[in-house]
Amino acid sequence: MKYVKKKLSELKPYENNPRINDEAVDDVAESIKQCSYIAPIIIDEDGVILAGHTRYKALKKLGYKECEVVIASDLTEDQKKKYRLYDNKTAEMASWDQKKLSAELCDVDFQGYDFGQPETALPDEAEADGPKMMTCPCCGEVFEV
Repeated sequence: MKYVKKKLSELKPYENNPRINDEAVDDVAESIKQCSYIAPIIIDEDGVILAGHTRYKALKKLGYKECEVVIASDLTEDQKKKYRLYDNKTAEMASWDQKKLSAELCDVDFQGYDFGQPETALPDEAEADGPKMMTCPCCGEVFEV
């Protein structure tokens, strides 16, 4: 495998890509705008995308003309097919540690972009004279205040 710069026009989306990613393009584009383009697109020796279809679409949307790619040239057709699926499916298999996610999300400034993070914790309905129960907007943990 080797890293090289390629023109986006030289990259070919895999024609049978089963991943529906159009709704994620704006989010990936926003990530690139705020944090820069970091993860290269992975292509085969013919320029067909193995992983990074959403990044490819986001870069095009942002007006990029070229990007860094990794060329995986030693894979069989069967391995290419497996890799495309593994790359997408394994992310779905992972889960979040909600307490750690809450700690990470609550102090991140997404610069006005709605990343789905509620702005403030709202009190649950409770009696005015008793303890109030609050639900963390990030992790869903309920606690007494």
